[in-house]
This record gives sequence, structure tokens and C-alpha cells, in this order.
Amino acid sequence: MEFNEVLFKRRSTRAFTDKPVSREQIEQMLTAAINAPSACNMQSWHFYVVTNAETKAKFTEFCAPWAATAPVIFVICTDGANITARFGERAKTFIIQDTALAAENLLLSAADMGLNGCFMGAFDKEKCRELLNIPSKYDIVALIPVGEASSETPSRDRKPISEVAEFI
Repeated sequence: MEFNEVLFKRRSTRAFTDKPVSREQIEQMLTAAINAPSACNMQSWHFYVVTNAETKAKFTEFCAPWAATAPVIFVICTDGANITARFGERAKTFIIQDTALAAENLLLSAADMGLNGCFMGAFDKEKCRELLNIPSKYDIVALIPVGEASSETPSRDRKPISEVAEFI
């Protein structure tokens, strides 16, 4: 797929088929994620990859039930100790930016493979932490369920450039 085609093919999908996502596909998405830009190349991210059906079923206890139907759920965390030591309070912004860039790379990689996902911020972090035994040094930022969409997700209207950009 051409890059612009990938950009406009990516959709936030909330319904998936039962078709599995292969280990190779998962690693390709993770490779795309870890090749995202990061502040001072500190790569302040950490990923949990959940494919176990029993574990995924428990996600319904702390997030939208449809997430558990995806073949894989990526739990994206930050590991900001090193960057915080270097930049102090300013690092909070850098850490979130790094993680968001990695998440977008992951989603674009999924789209390039004909898969879809959804960036989720509405979930109970502490219940997720408990389920996956995530150490407190990681801040859980997002869940990204990924799989083959059960139907085509239509594009949604976007604001025109004139409403969102100022040319100086």
C-alpha cells in the first residue's frame, strides 16, 4: 500500500472477526512502534501484548466489552524514569508525546497489513495493572485492540484546514 493510502485507510474499529493476528504481524506492529521518534531517543515506552483469550475476557471488567473481542490487545505504557531524571517536570509532556507517536506508528502498521485497531483511553488503569501484573514504574497510557474489522468502518467527517490551522 502507498503511504497516503495507509493514512486514509486507518480507522478506529470496534468490531473484529475471529481471524487471528500472527506473531509475525504483532512483531511488525511493535517494530513500527519502537521506530517512532522519541525525545532524545530515550524511547520511554513499554508494551504488553495480550493474546490469551482468558486474559482478554477479563478486560470487560475495566473497559468497553468490544475490546476483548480483538485477537490482540496492546497495552501501551510509559517508562519515564530516565527522561524525567534528565528533564524534570518537562519530561511529562515528552513521555506522552513519545508514547502517542509509537501508538500511531503501531496503528498505521496495522492498517498497512489490512488490520484495524482503536486507541482507547477510557479504562481503569489500576484494574489493568492488577490483571497484567504491571509494575508501578510504568504508567499505563492506552489500550489498542487490533484485528481484522468485521465490517468496513466508514470514514468520518474532518474539520476543514481553515478551522484547525493558522497560516502566519
